[in-house]
Amino acid sequence: MIDFEAILDGLFDIVHVTDEKGRTLYCSGRYEEFFGIDPQEMIGKPIEEFYHLGYFSPTITMRVIRDRKKVHTIQTTRKKRRLLVEGTPLWDADGNFCGVVNTSIDITDHEQLQQEQNERKYVGGLLQSEMTKENSRRKGKISLVYRSQSMEQVTALAEKLAQVESSMILLGESGVGKGVLAKYIHECSPRADKPFVHINCGAIPETLLESELFGYEKGAFTGADKDGKAGLIEKANGGTLFLDEIGEMPLVLQVKLLNVLQEKTITPVGSAVPRKVDVKLITATNQNLRQMVKEGRFREDLYYRIHVVPLEIPPLRERREEIPVLVHYFLGVFCEKYCLDRQLSDACFRILAEYDWPGNVRELENVVERLVVTAPDVLITPTQIPRYIHSHEDSALGGIKVERVMQMQEAMEEVERQLLQRAYEQHKTTTKVAEALGISQPSASRKLRKWVFTGE
Repeated sequence: MIDFEAILDGLFDIVHVTDEKGRTLYCSGRYEEFFGIDPQEMIGKPIEEFYHLGYFSPTITMRVIRDRKKVHTIQTTRKKRRLLVEGTPLWDADGNFCGVVNTSIDITDHEQLQQEQNERKYVGGLLQSEMTKENSRRKGKISLVYRSQSMEQVTALAEKLAQVESSMILLGESGVGKGVLAKYIHECSPRADKPFVHINCGAIPETLLESELFGYEKGAFTGADKDGKAGLIEKANGGTLFLDEIGEMPLVLQVKLLNVLQEKTITPVGSAVPRKVDVKLITATNQNLRQMVKEGRFREDLYYRIHVVPLEIPPLRERREEIPVLVHYFLGVFCEKYCLDRQLSDACFRILAEYDWPGNVRELENVVERLVVTAPDVLITPTQIPRYIHSHEDSALGGIKVERVMQMQEAMEEVERQLLQRAYEQHKTTTKVAEALGISQPSASRKLRKWVFTGE
């Protein structure tokens, strides 16, 4: 007589069969080796009980019961084994659903090889995407690396505005890339062969800013160069003047800048003779200039002169699809700079893509450089990612999120479902869930049955 159980055990590491309610009918003898459970203890019991006790994650049986279709997943067991699981619905002779059979293959020892293969495939795809984007948005030595629709719109508008002489202001949080975009606009403009002068108004002491911007005549003040000095605005003559952090410019200098825009002239410190200048002005700020005007900290007339065409760059957290592209781009830049061979694991890409990056592209660039220069081996792993990024990832897991606009009642139910799910994942028992949420144990049990136990 053929021993079908022996055949199944020979084909798969684990075979597990349940009825239509998820109660165990059969499981392979090696179950304890992989899950830490005596298979005899499972017979007749709902599989979801063992899932909630933490013997394996995720569960697949309840998904098959719910969806009535074949499901694949990779499961992690309490014994730290990784299983490739296929859940298949069973039907009786009359076509009625009657159970689920799960077949599992241990892939623990193949994880590293698979990870490396996935890495090559993933990075290869990113490289192709990055090269396509870079080639399509490259001017001179400046490349814009992006993938999102929002940045596509920003870049297209920037190229259009580069062809006109109107003043423009770049808006966005610190580190989003306003300086790079300003340089790109210059490279796209008819002034590309003329000077591009970048001035950070917040980086120059207020006492020196006027002489740096407008220059000075010989003998204008104590310590001045005996021959005088041309200002940065004059050095940009014929080209592009980029005033970063324009909100930091003192009020007294705002008057002189307004004269540059209106009269196309500058007057150096210590001189009464204006000089003609021709510059295309690009400004940038991460401050609310309109509010500063109301508070008297920024001139209203200058505000309207520089605010002709505003161009806002969205923060990196609103264009997460670009994070892997930028990570790979900076990885290549710093590997070449330091003559190192470094690669990031898939897990690193996922962790970096989930972080909010309050410092935006600048922060991301700095983190990638840190990983490249400090990694001891070719493959960079999650343990080498800065702790604060992991901490953010861990705290984000506890957050409550409503991902779309919905009716208020539906939104309240969604928040309740997520809250119950998080509480159960953390506390594991209905009593502790009740304590954490400040509700009675029967109420916690009822809500868990509604939102958590039946949702697996």
